[in-house]
Amino acid sequence: MTIDQIARELNLAKSTVSRALNGYPDISEDTRERVTRTALSLGYTASSAARNLKRGRLDTVGIVLPGDELDISSPFLVQFLRGATAVLEQRGLDLLVASSPSAQDWQPTYERLIAGRKVDGLILTRTLTDDPRVAFLNRTGFPFVCYGRTRSPEDFAWLDIDCGPAMREAVRRAVGLGHRRIGFICAPTEVNFARLQREAFGEAAAAAGLDGELVIEAGLDSADGAAAARDLLALPEPPTAILCGLDVLAFGVMHALRDAGLQPGCEVSVIGYGDVQFAAFHQPPLSTFSQDARNAGAWTAEMLIALLQGTTAALLQRLRPATFVDRATLGAPTLTPEALAERLKRSAA
Repeated sequence: MTIDQIARELNLAKSTVSRALNGYPDISEDTRERVTRTALSLGYTASSAARNLKRGRLDTVGIVLPGDELDISSPFLVQFLRGATAVLEQRGLDLLVASSPSAQDWQPTYERLIAGRKVDGLILTRTLTDDPRVAFLNRTGFPFVCYGRTRSPEDFAWLDIDCGPAMREAVRRAVGLGHRRIGFICAPTEVNFARLQREAFGEAAAAAGLDGELVIEAGLDSADGAAAARDLLALPEPPTAILCGLDVLAFGVMHALRDAGLQPGCEVSVIGYGDVQFAAFHQPPLSTFSQDARNAGAWTAEMLIALLQGTTAALLQRLRPATFVDRATLGAPTLTPEALAERLKRSAA
């Protein structure tokens, strides 16, 4: 069955049938319905490849993950992609997941996807404070949406979770429970959300009259969190509360605390950030801030679809709050920093 046969059946021009099947707005609703009903009754199936070639669309969007950081078991990534693919599936779009050799060697992958017409648009994640990917895509004029801002987020589409107020709230909650020595383990501050968190921690600590220098810039996995926690616990006056820029860092902190004979949420409080799927099932369950990863993926995909449909990038900038999830790792201090240091010294002997 071809468009020619449908046109003859309805006594319409072939171009009218084609435009009706492809959803052009200049075709009346009555004509569109007649064409659609006839096409279905005659068993017509459009060739998506031919249709997309004619209208210059591929019905595919892409996301590039750095190969040296790619972890398909990452709970945040899994939920983010689930949310994005659910929205794209509803709109008849596919998601192409590509990988670059490393976070630094990203450009050849982007150039290949764009020059080879592999995707209609791109989703960027883990944005840097000064992100060369954003500058590159702005120069090329290729459609993209970022999950995360940069230092200068005015000229592109983005969705971000407002991590600064969340970090200030974390400090206030810990101070309100009586903690006066509070440490912060953050992700690398070249990543923009980590920079914003570190700035907010310093501001909140200063406002509470605390030492804002109890900060360790770590990596992005649990081993980094554990190593940073051991460094904080080795201080002459260790913190009685440790705030973490990512849940995965908090998981490492909790492991280090248990290794030192301490109970997270008792002798040392821990607050994470992200509320990844496993946070509620750790022992004890992690107190953290929710980014709602699945909805974040869905919202980002919706914004990219809107961008592809012609919405101006400057109108597609959304900042959403993080929500505190109170579980079992935040409580009033049971030891002073001096008593905590003495206990750690006895445990190590």
